[in-house]
Formats: sequence, structure tokens, C-alpha cells
Amino acid sequence: MRTILIYSSQSKKFDMLVETISSSLQRLGNQVKKVKVEEEQRPVSLFAYDLVFIGSPVMGFWGGKFSEELSSYIRKCTGFQGKKSAVFVFPKLLGTVKATRRLMHELEKKGSIVIDFRQIKKIADAKKFGNRLGKLNK
Repeated sequence: MRTILIYSSQSKKFDMLVETISSSLQRLGNQVKKVKVEEEQRPVSLFAYDLVFIGSPVMGFWGGKFSEELSSYIRKCTGFQGKKSAVFVFPKLLGTVKATRRLMHELEKKGSIVIDFRQIKKIADAKKFGNRLGKLNK
């Protein structure tokens, strides 16, 4: 199974969570491509992937938002129609649910089917998320 992890991150902690999800998926035999939107300017075509993971820390003083770079990148990508996707966010005290819903809404506007979403704060949570979806998609 081909999987892509598209994420926005400005912290080593979030990068570690993404790496843990990726490792969990790879251990289950999935091919994984990671795209950090701050480093990748060219949008990807998602037609070749079976599952799309999208992740961001919750942003804003009161929360409720996700990375603008990620939002812009998602709008430029092609191939979301009918594609299974999973959303994950690094929570804040306030606005986590709102940010998650906004991110899911962006994907659904592009035609993606969000099959799972999580707030991930710990390495163990990231591992469980990757394992769950890696097995689900076999």
C-alpha cells in the first residue's frame, strides 16, 4: 500500500510524531512518502496513493486553526477525489476540536473521504494511529 504523510511542522516534537507514524506504517509493509510543506513547494498528485495522512499542530492564540502553509498546499494538490484520508493534530488547550474540523472540511471540499482523525500528543499515540490505519488498509 502506498501512503503519503503531508504535514506542517515547526517543532522537533511534531516531527518525531510524524516519524513515528511513518515507521509504524512501514513496519506493516506500507510504502510511505513524507512531505513537510515548509520544505516542499511543489504540490503533489495524490492519484498514486491509497491513503493520505494530513497533520498540523493547532495554531492561533486561542487555537482553532491549523497551519496556513498546509491549507495552501492542500488547495494546490490534485487527486483528492474519493481518496481515503486521515487527519491528526497536535492539540492545544483551546480550539483543538475546531482546528481538526477545519482541516477535515478542507479535505472534504477537495473530495477526500476522511476515515479517521486524532489528537496526537505522545509518541505512543502516534504509534497506535499508524498501526491502526496501516492494518485497516491491508
